[in-house]
Amino acid sequence: MDDLQKLLEQREKLRKEKKFEQADQIRKIIEDGGYEIIDDAFGPRLIKKNSAPTNPIRRTSPTEIRLRGVGKKTMGKVALFGSGEMSPTGRRVHEYLIKNFAPPVKIALLPTPAGFEDNPRAWYQKLQKTLEVGLQPFQPQIIYINALRNTGEKSTNEETVLKELNYVNYIHTGAGSPSYAVWHLKNSLAYQILCDRLSEGVALSFASAAAIAMGKFSLPVYEIYKVGHDPFWQEGLNFFGQWDLNFSVIPHWNNKEGGTEIDTSYCYLGKKRFSLLKKLLPERTNILCIAEQTACIFDFANQQVEIMGNGGACLIKKDQEEIFYTGQKFNFNYLK
Repeated sequence: MDDLQKLLEQREKLRKEKKFEQADQIRKIIEDGGYEIIDDAFGPRLIKKNSAPTNPIRRTSPTEIRLRGVGKKTMGKVALFGSGEMSPTGRRVHEYLIKNFAPPVKIALLPTPAGFEDNPRAWYQKLQKTLEVGLQPFQPQIIYINALRNTGEKSTNEETVLKELNYVNYIHTGAGSPSYAVWHLKNSLAYQILCDRLSEGVALSFASAAAIAMGKFSLPVYEIYKVGHDPFWQEGLNFFGQWDLNFSVIPHWNNKEGGTEIDTSYCYLGKKRFSLLKKLLPERTNILCIAEQTACIFDFANQQVEIMGNGGACLIKKDQEEIFYTGQKFNFNYLK
């Protein structure tokens, strides 16, 4: 274990030096030794594979050091959208997340999940206009973070590209590909900043591809729905694993775009394929399905999830399903 801890420290040193390829090689050595690395707001830590990180040793983060002497900060809230981040329902969710910030509220849009597209800004520019109009009382100042992949000039590891994330009140990322989002955010500086800023009280929201990517396991929607691969899961970013929450995310739970001819529920895959996917997950992994025009708000101060919007959320634990509707809340323990 001491040798693994030394490797972990060496990996952290390489990451600070922006030698990410070498750091990733060390990560693979550690994983081959039967351990996983959890990168959270308090720094990296090791857990045995196939075991839950219960009661981890709490480390002091750079964020906490900066905040000493200026009063205790409350963690920000996180929203997971089932869809509708640009709808009137979505506007209410955005407003709820920023309501305690004094104007002008600074908002960052992170388009990484769409970084592979010819015009990754397209969807986020539409969202920007929606927020500028819908959140006028908050005098929103919206910043586009041009981090599109994990290498190159527009890298999720390039500090100069990401610097504005350190000065905003609210960060949103959403549309694109879940697989691409995981690939280019995993172990990145951008991902670490998201964790750190949340601990400073900044609000976050994840929609569509980003919402899927943040789960314990990520659903490769394009690969299955468009390319035709047999149903399978990929490792997700496991963002909520920092708080010992164990779940994967399915937005567009009640989607009906296929009409009566094609079942597009369960994020366009349909109930039949989703039934196969459930069987492929480890037994203790929960699934959080979120309806269209709906968001789940994670309140870390009160350790609970609140449903907002027009629909509900379905929590699947093994073979049991429980539905929560708008206005209802449930404890974090449901997701452990």
